[in-house]
Amino acid sequence: MNTTALSITTSSDDLRADDALLRRSDDILAAAVELFAKQGFAATEVQQIADQAGVGKGTVYRHFVNKDKLFLAAADLGLRRLKEAVNQSSEGMVTPLDRLRAGVVAFLQFFRKHPEFVDLMIQERAHFRDRQSPTFFGRKDDEMTCRWRDEFNELIRQGVLRPLPVEHLMDFIEQSLFGAVLVHFLGQRDPATAASGERIAELILNGIALPSA
Repeated sequence: MNTTALSITTSSDDLRADDALLRRSDDILAAAVELFAKQGFAATEVQQIADQAGVGKGTVYRHFVNKDKLFLAAADLGLRRLKEAVNQSSEGMVTPLDRLRAGVVAFLQFFRKHPEFVDLMIQERAHFRDRQSPTFFGRKDDEMTCRWRDEFNELIRQGVLRPLPVEHLMDFIEQSLFGAVLVHFLGQRDPATAASGERIAELILNGIALPSA
């Protein structure tokens, strides 16, 4: 028997199985995001999500223990996609300030294109009030946070930003962006204010007072 060939075949089969499992999980999450946003957490049944995803109800439970876990996974999907959009926006930008500006615009554009995740953000607060760290607002020491902390430190070193604690600066921008998104979403207006989000980026980075003031 050719054990090497058997090993390779088994490995390839395992990879295909893993890919199929991941695709099925993605399909379930996509259906969950759509239905939770459209109908609300309480009104959405797991069976509806299974039907939308084209799988059995038992398959949903094999991927996600219960509806609570499925909702939180759907919200986490939004956060992961937001991080990807912000990180990709700064690729090719030379200076930290250009990368920061691009990140601000990308943040606003993401929620403009995906308002369903704003719905999930609001619903999470309503149905999971006991969570100490909400999905979108919980600051974590992950790769993205550390990366932007380095960018802020560099801008302070260059004299571009005021020499304030980095966490204060990051909190200010985060609160300004989420505030803009929520206000415009609840008011059924464009979350980016202008089509590109440049207007809000300009106000956040340069303020509203004239330099002479």
